[in-house]
Amino acid sequence: MRIFVSIFSLLLFISTNIFADGVQVVPITNKVIKYKAQIRYSDIRLVEVSDKYKCKEYLDVNILRQNKYHATHYIHKNKIVCKKNVYVPVSSKIKFKFGNLEIERDGTVIKETDQYIRIKNLDGTIDKIYKNGRN
Repeated sequence: MRIFVSIFSLLLFISTNIFADGVQVVPITNKVIKYKAQIRYSDIRLVEVSDKYKCKEYLDVNILRQNKYHATHYIHKNKIVCKKNVYVPVSSKIKFKFGNLEIERDGTVIKETDQYIRIKNLDGTIDKIYKNGRN
């Protein structure tokens, strides 16, 4: 009987080690994250999973606290966040002077002449700002 119990416990131990791939801690979204929306630390929770997913690299939560990540596509609720799903946006600030007045805005300069500056905003709209102050 002792031999049977020891063999059974040995088989049980081996079978659990064969089927266990190792537990991983992965980031999962708490809510829906829209396209190009900023991902905050409160939008992510850490969950231990034993399944293997298709992500090569998971999002590092310590880096998420430091950087401002944005989503590369729409991410559903309760989905795993990979590094390929996020990006760090490049800051595109523009400074331009009108005499003593200095203005700083987000966007890129499309065209600059003596009379006006044409700026493309981050949302895709285009603003035309005249240097003499009129609209």
